[in-house]
Amino acid sequence: MEMDIEALKIAAELMIFGMGGVFLVLFLLFLISKLLLKIFPAK
Repeated sequence: MEMDIEALKIAAELMIFGMGGVFLVLFLLFLISKLLLKIFPAK
């Protein structure tokens, strides 16, 4: 069974972009929630 190195590179690149996207969205949600808490503080 032969491994295609080029395909492996492409797969790793896609995985990195995917994971980066997930963490970016989580970080944005975190920042937005912090901002909303500053604008509308809990009573």
